[in-house]
Amino acid sequence: MNRETTTPISKLCKLALAFALLLCVVPALSRDRAAAADPCDPFPHVCRYKFDPIEHCCIADPRFDCYDVCF
Repeated sequence: MNRETTTPISKLCKLALAFALLLCVVPALSRDRAAAADPCDPFPHVCRYKFDPIEHCCIADPRFDCYDVCF
């Protein structure tokens, strides 16, 4: 093997590693923005939670078999 053949593979591995690291960071950033907008976003959307600021609870739609979440 000569050096010219191994160099592009090394650069490709570094690029793939950097891309994988970027993909790991992006969802964490979007979760922070979602949590700032609505505290009920991390919970399943099928339950259709509504935030009650007085009780600090995410109230589930009564039509579904879901629990209310308070914090």
